[in-house]
Amino acid sequence: MHKPTFDVDAASILFNLSGYRVVSATPGVGVEQPRQVLIETTTSEGACPSCGVLSSRIQARPTQRVKDVPCGGERLDVLVRKRRYACRESLCPRRSFTEETEQLPARARVTTRLTEQVITACRAEPRAVSRVAHEAHLSWPTVMRMLTTTLDLDTGVDRRHVRHLGIDEHRFRTVRYLRDPDTHAVKRVEPWSIVFTDLDDGAILDVVDGRRGKVVTSWLAARPRWWRRRVQVVALDMSSEFRAAVRKALPRAKVSVDHWHVVRLANEMVTKVRRRRVWELHERRGRATDTPWKYRKLLTCAGDRLTVRQRTKLQQILAEDVELAVAWGIKEHVRQVLTATDTPSFQRHWARLESAVRATHLPEPAALFRTLLAWRRELLTFCRTRVTNARTEAANLTAKTIKRVGRGYRNHRNYRCRIIGYAPRPIAA
Repeated sequence: MHKPTFDVDAASILFNLSGYRVVSATPGVGVEQPRQVLIETTTSEGACPSCGVLSSRIQARPTQRVKDVPCGGERLDVLVRKRRYACRESLCPRRSFTEETEQLPARARVTTRLTEQVITACRAEPRAVSRVAHEAHLSWPTVMRMLTTTLDLDTGVDRRHVRHLGIDEHRFRTVRYLRDPDTHAVKRVEPWSIVFTDLDDGAILDVVDGRRGKVVTSWLAARPRWWRRRVQVVALDMSSEFRAAVRKALPRAKVSVDHWHVVRLANEMVTKVRRRRVWELHERRGRATDTPWKYRKLLTCAGDRLTVRQRTKLQQILAEDVELAVAWGIKEHVRQVLTATDTPSFQRHWARLESAVRATHLPEPAALFRTLLAWRRELLTFCRTRVTNARTEAANLTAKTIKRVGRGYRNHRNYRCRIIGYAPRPIAA
């Protein structure tokens, strides 16, 4: 009884390509000419793709060069000797066909295992596509085509029950200046992307090209009616355009402002007062010899988290400048408003903040209070629900990391593919 010898062939076992055996191997010469191996399938017949009739009649044995994973730590030049079978069915319109396998489908120039290795390398960590392509000895368009055609970019957002929605934007490439061919006027173009996130688990729902409120309205309007009705709270940064778009598309949902942006505005108010006082007292910018400038970071720290040494130093700084002390106290009142968990406590802290602002005539606290007054309802929603936009900010950080590693992106479709295909973070499904 005939027994194939390739079952115990050492070269075939080491090469380890399912369904193939090693016919011959040639040693490499230098760096430019790597080792070369000739392989062929272990089967002796194939089925016609048109009629399905099995055929073992070989018409030709063409040789094809393919890309494969490194073997022995070095690149390997792989030649595949394919069998072209003649179809035995006389009524079949296909006269001949070339064998296909799982590792090498029809017209494939890259093995399946190399494709899986490349896709895993791009999904496991935010690496540059050019770097992965260089390691696999492939071109950048080939690797990017693997990602766009293999990865499932449908996040299943319409089949997902979202109660808390997060919306935030970020810039995905540098600013461009384009000239209008008709008017010859130079126009500034800022490419931005909007990230929609499920705040319950941090899953990215979609990445949309644009920045304006119309983009948010269009994306929400494209969702089913039952999906829009299930959304209870939408977390935003302090963007009036996004707030108007959400109120138009989701009239039943409540809008929550992210508290980090509120604290940032309060800290910026203290910084503006500090800078103005330096100009009024010294008619110059702050220097290291100026105590408020030297401890400028201390002025933006939370008062209830300071150590005894920090509090002592802060009291010395505030004692030298009354206006700076008033601005710091109003900043702490803003932080107290954010600590409220119900409506009565929110009203009490808000009344104290309003009294403190009205008691002073500084322009910076007055401007801050006008902004907070415009977002008072959203602040109350945050205090009652404690829904923040932190998970969306984390998704933005991941997107920016991918952008920086790739040295920027020109095509938003490729940019969205990298973000959606990033596996370590949850994917909506």
